[in-house]
Amino acid sequence: MKVALFVPCYIDLIFPEVAIATLELLEKLNVEVIVPLNQTCCGQPTANEGDQKNSAQIEQVFADNFQDLEVDYIVGPAGSCVKQVKQHFDAIPQTEKVTAMRAKTIE
Repeated sequence: MKVALFVPCYIDLIFPEVAIATLELLEKLNVEVIVPLNQTCCGQPTANEGDQKNSAQIEQVFADNFQDLEVDYIVGPAGSCVKQVKQHFDAIPQTEKVTAMRAKTIE
């Protein structure tokens, strides 16, 4: 199995040990892990504020980092961020690639 590790912004900034533990656990289970280095945020903070313009920019960065990866899943260790991608990631056009990326994002 091959997955992409989605590290939510607040985990990166406040709880980096969670990202490290997630990576170590996946590797211990013999999962091949890709970590896109240019990832930033899922857009949840701006979406919660109703800021569609900035949400679209953030969502596009997320999509650019994850939509073209040939992985089985995109794994994120934060339920609210995964929910944002799966259920509320709608500030950008819902292309086939974006829809497929959303479907394979899991916690």
